[in-house]
Amino acid sequence: MAVQKRSQAELINNRMLTLVDLSRQARSIGRVEQLEYLIVNSTHRLAPYRQAVLWRDGNRPSAVSGLMSPDANAPMMRWLADLHRDVLRNSPGGPVGLQSLDSSDQTTWLEYLPPFALWLRDTESTDIYSGLLLVREMAWTEQERTLIEEWWQVWAHAHRSLQSDRKTRRRLSVEKVKHWLLPADRPWHLKRLTYILTALLLLMFFPVRMTVVAPGQLVPVDPLWVSSPIEGVIAEVLVNPTGRVAVGDPLFRFDVDVLKSRVEVTRQALRSANVQYQQLTQKTLDDEKFGAQLFEVAAEIKQKRAELEFLESRLKNSTVRAEQAGVTIFDSASELVGQPVRIGERVMRIVEPSTSEIEAWLSVADAIDLPSGSPVNFYLSSAPLQPLKGEVRYVSYDATERPNGTVAYRVRASLKSQEGNRIGLKGTTRLSGAWTTLGYWILRRPIASLRTRIGI
Repeated sequence: MAVQKRSQAELINNRMLTLVDLSRQARSIGRVEQLEYLIVNSTHRLAPYRQAVLWRDGNRPSAVSGLMSPDANAPMMRWLADLHRDVLRNSPGGPVGLQSLDSSDQTTWLEYLPPFALWLRDTESTDIYSGLLLVREMAWTEQERTLIEEWWQVWAHAHRSLQSDRKTRRRLSVEKVKHWLLPADRPWHLKRLTYILTALLLLMFFPVRMTVVAPGQLVPVDPLWVSSPIEGVIAEVLVNPTGRVAVGDPLFRFDVDVLKSRVEVTRQALRSANVQYQQLTQKTLDDEKFGAQLFEVAAEIKQKRAELEFLESRLKNSTVRAEQAGVTIFDSASELVGQPVRIGERVMRIVEPSTSEIEAWLSVADAIDLPSGSPVNFYLSSAPLQPLKGEVRYVSYDATERPNGTVAYRVRASLKSQEGNRIGLKGTTRLSGAWTTLGYWILRRPIASLRTRIGI
């Protein structure tokens, strides 16, 4: 009997020492997350349990024993949120009996949790969502309940103190900033806020260039557009994309099978008309009544000869050749083959890759005065740290609509260096205009927006 009492006394003494140690840890922790982890995992040192669930600031569990972060979408977590909303948050605390639940909740409880539960609630707080649920397979003793309730009150006090310390530190930091900016022991002209505002005001008059940014790309300076000289279907492309050609090199040819047959038919018709003309000439010498038919045949011969010359010229132009040396630019040869084109329709370009310039599209809202010679920096998307330098060559007078639906001004700028610039590269263009103040540079867009809103 004495041995049993001594063992019980030692057990109580060990649990009290554990309670003191847990209280010391709760007071030394400086983060709310660590404090919540302590209550759901270290309470096991006072009394064994299978699961601990903590609620703070809502129906969803904020901490669960054995988990770093509970999944709010898990079926058990959703059921626990419903259990807290319907049962626990209205309970004063103590053991939770399954008989207080309806049949469906009892079945779900026994599926997820053991039958014996202890509900702890922060009675000093007005937050009805705060509480701790401990569950296990055996009933809770009065001694365990007393120790755990004491530990819960210590933990809740530490939690409230930690949150109030956060607010106090935040509030004190604001007060310190106010005191540093507006010290009460100094006149207004000697306060730091006056110095800062004065420095900002002077900084607003600092001279800077009026700059805007716009999307841009490298384009050829004077490209030669190769247009279709006749109407027909492209049969073969004789060059490759970005291939170099010389003057007179064939570029593409049209399908001439139908055209050749028309030329042959016209030639046969012309021969027949000539034979008929000769016969009528002999008949006219004997009888003048054939003179009218002779004039008709002569007109037909003239028409057929003109038609033959036209068809032969089209046949001659069925192979299009390069009129200048350079590099051919088009998307794909397979897309051109079989495509019907009209007279004058553009098919490809011939450019000189060593001569390129910047083409930028300046939006209407960012339109500033850009005289010729204004500096331009072009930042390639492939090399943003190595801008290309240039100067504005011209800005279009009218804004044009782009394929994406926006309206913008076309800006062309010549490059100072042509080395390593491939036509077609895109990037961001920074256009610099006249000199102005830093204040106007910062407030230009807000002022324009304010004027459109209030009508001044």
